Amino acid sequence: MLFSILTNENYTRLEAIAVFFTGMFIFVASLMVRRLAQAGSAYIMGDKTPKETGTFTLNPFKHLDPVGFVCFLLFGIGWSKHVPINPMNFKKYRAGTRLVSFSGMLSNFLLGLASAITYFICKDFLPETSFLFIVLDYIMIINGFLVMFNIIPIFPFDGFTFITSFMRSDNKFIHYSVKNSMKILFTTLIVVLIIEIFTGFNLLDWFLSLVYGYIYLPIALI
Repeated sequence: MLFSILTNENYTRLEAIAVFFTGMFIFVASLMVRRLAQAGSAYIMGDKTPKETGTFTLNPFKHLDPVGFVCFLLFGIGWSKHVPINPMNFKKYRAGTRLVSFSGMLSNFLLGLASAITYFICKDFLPETSFLFIVLDYIMIINGFLVMFNIIPIFPFDGFTFITSFMRSDNKFIHYSVKNSMKILFTTLIVVLIIEIFTGFNLLDWFLSLVYGYIYLPIALI
């Protein structure tokens, strides 16, 4: 929903443009770090496919998905291209699969956590209107969403890959989920919409509170 920023009355035209491009840059950078972490994990486990295909890189054009990028600008939810990986090349198949799926989520979690720590350190020294806090907020929110969405145990999210790595390859649940992934995703969205219509429960607000909660909680505990 970045385009809504351009018409936000709380910003001047110049500020709105600056915030718009800042959010866009952070989104691209967060996805880039995520895919690089997964490519590096695959390479460590013995699969050279990411390097051979040129995706073991920080070049954003190797990772951006045009449709996913446009969806992020319009709706606030986007995605990037998957890093080409051949699990059969892993030294240890199950361990490699778990590491690759977990490393992406961990990289985004660490980015969000680092921004949260910086936020708490700087809040006593800088005014709340500082542009730095806008940047840190975007880093926390975008990386938080990337972690929370990918934890969902539905194909093709990382949560599904991680959980199913503990199952037998001929498991009927795996085959059914992969074959009917779009139906499952669509049904989930319909259920979420019905809940909001009939109960007034705003799932987006609840989800956003989780994003902030999972980042701030470790700092509060420290």
